[in-house]
Amino acid sequence: MKRVFGVMVVLLLAVSFLAACGEATPAEFTLSGVTVSPSPATVNDTVTISATVNNVGEQSGDCAVSLTVDGYTDSKSVSALAGGASSSVSFSYAATTADDYTATLSTPHDSATKSFTVKEEGVNGDGDGDGDGAVPTWSVGDTWVYDCSYENPGGLYELHTCELTVTVTGEETMEGEAAYKASGIFEPASIVEAADLPLVLHIGTAEIWTSKAHLVYVKMQSDIAELPGLPSTVFWTLSGDYGWPFEVGKTWSYTTRVVAGPLDIITEMETKVLGMETITVPAGTFECYHLVAYEAASPGTYTNEFWVNADVKSNVKEIERSLWKGEEIRELSSYSVS
Repeated sequence: MKRVFGVMVVLLLAVSFLAACGEATPAEFTLSGVTVSPSPATVNDTVTISATVNNVGEQSGDCAVSLTVDGYTDSKSVSALAGGASSSVSFSYAATTADDYTATLSTPHDSATKSFTVKEEGVNGDGDGDGDGAVPTWSVGDTWVYDCSYENPGGLYELHTCELTVTVTGEETMEGEAAYKASGIFEPASIVEAADLPLVLHIGTAEIWTSKAHLVYVKMQSDIAELPGLPSTVFWTLSGDYGWPFEVGKTWSYTTRVVAGPLDIITEMETKVLGMETITVPAGTFECYHLVAYEAASPGTYTNEFWVNADVKSNVKEIERSLWKGEEIRELSSYSVS
């Protein structure tokens, strides 16, 4: 009887094994993460259109990816992409005419689109938006991408570069003020040296709350790998006439509170609209308000600098000298706003 039972168990296991090892599903290719750079582009720029090709099937396979932009077509092949794997693909498009365009990427199983704008050569906007001083408004999905570089000569970590993507995710009341909420993702993680500790920090993501009425920071919370469960948080407490609308010479006072692990630091600060400047970054050339921030006791030492353009609806460039040792520079590489 035991032998019969044993044979039955072996047969059942064999059947289960055969069922589990049935024919793998065919290769199937989807698209994700479509990007356009630079955005907006300028006439005569070469626009790079990229995407991720995902094989959501189990079998390996080849895939043809096609691009269509305003009658222009191109195609590229992704070979022997394993089941469950992904690969990137990029196309180049010559932007010869100022206009709004839609790039369409297709595989045999999927398609995805991305809109972009090509502008005439010259300055991107006058910094004032529509010129009436109105506060720029954000919408869910508005996105800004920055090239980031951190320099700290002689420090524990001297140089690092990464990309920061900031996307508006919704609206919340924060510190008693109606605010836009945005998520920030560093790729790869940002690496900086702590200002008050001999410690190198890795920052992967951040959440930012920005005042709807004044378009200035209210709160920022960063996730630091070395402080699990203890995010670095900065609070801004402002009152009076601050933020938008900007005009040269406008100054406002406020306090910042930085909470990071055992640290809890409150500083009296001021920000001043220093002037108007035309600056060039990877995303193009922009006419900007130049804002400087400094400790109230040291008005000649700038802890932060911002270059803001109302058509971009955010910073075109930022220099951060207060949160970390050294200096972190962020320059706009592309953006998409409603």
